[in-house]
Amino acid sequence: MVLDEDVRAQRKKKVKKEPAQHYTIAPGERTGSTVDLQEAEGHARSPKDRRIGRHVFGIPFFRAEAPSVFRRHCAEDCRVGALFTRHSVLRISPSSTRDARYSVDRSRFWAILIGIDAYKHSRLRGCVSDALSIKRFFTDDLGVPEGHIQCLLGPNNPTPGDPKLTPTPSRANIVDMLYSLVHNPEIDQNDNIIIYYAGHGSIYRCPEHPHAVRCRSGLCPTEALCPLDRDTQDADGKWIPDISDREINTLFKHISLAKGNKITFIADCCYARSFSRQDQDSVRSTHPTSHASLDDMLCAADERWKQSGDPNYQSVLSKDWQPDMSSRVVLAACKDNQSAKEEQGHNGFHGVFTRTLVRVLRSIDYKKGTTYIDLVHLVNQSISQTPVVAGVHKSERLWYTKPR
Repeated sequence: MVLDEDVRAQRKKKVKKEPAQHYTIAPGERTGSTVDLQEAEGHARSPKDRRIGRHVFGIPFFRAEAPSVFRRHCAEDCRVGALFTRHSVLRISPSSTRDARYSVDRSRFWAILIGIDAYKHSRLRGCVSDALSIKRFFTDDLGVPEGHIQCLLGPNNPTPGDPKLTPTPSRANIVDMLYSLVHNPEIDQNDNIIIYYAGHGSIYRCPEHPHAVRCRSGLCPTEALCPLDRDTQDADGKWIPDISDREINTLFKHISLAKGNKITFIADCCYARSFSRQDQDSVRSTHPTSHASLDDMLCAADERWKQSGDPNYQSVLSKDWQPDMSSRVVLAACKDNQSAKEEQGHNGFHGVFTRTLVRVLRSIDYKKGTTYIDLVHLVNQSISQTPVVAGVHKSERLWYTKPR
């Protein structure tokens, strides 16, 4: 009898240990206690939050999918408790399971990863580490060859002579690297192309309507990515502008025409909104450039594209300009009325969005059949930041994988 009790005790002890070997609760995440569930229910959002969006990076009035995880009754008729448990406790999969889930053609993956911390004003601290975190996921988890990944990094304390920091994420280098995808002979039609950006975003309005939500010119507002050398002078003495959403969208369109529309753009940034002074060092948005105007930014793009002689170019200055929503899927860190923040963790600073994105991709909640829409539902663990997804192909499986 004593022996039987000892055996049962040992088995019970073993059962308690086994889950810890296979599943890890993400650092800083809560478990589904009664108090936590009550708190989650208190933050439940209304159904109108499901469809949001005035724009996400130059996509005016599109229908973006914005998950509302903390809701008592969701579209799938799930309880808050079940949702909270599913999304708050990320179960990291064993390597064997992970390999089975990531059945992708590694040779057909290409990525450009941009991370900028060292701005002249409003420096950030987690963008370079975020870009490197995404790179590690691609190489270690997906098995993407190092030679298929290009990085443009701007750290605060660069090591002299470090080859990883050449070239720098200047305006010219960012645009040139993206445009080089069009003519890269190694990239075949319908290869996977991932563009990742972590840094500041900004927003511009025309001088005639500085406070308008939108104006008849069609230029208000214009969102922009902020290169490292913004608001500095080039060799000809011209002030370097940001990179407008129109220029980025034009680049994506031309890449898709040449290589297919299996393009994913991930942006961990936001655009100038009101936020408290105490948060300004942790928010990934900044003011427009002081010297280069909205016109300067658009004219710089227009001049470059006219010089290329591309017959498919639609002028970024056109009042009738529209983004091509079929060229790519966009994953954005937050809604346009929110801030994309970075926080300090046990591994230094990281963006809230990117940190959670990588955790989800490495958890068993992500499966082969996960779509881009499913992914933002899984990532939505922060009640202060709601990730969104946009694009004609947002219902496709992640990385455009096909069912077997």
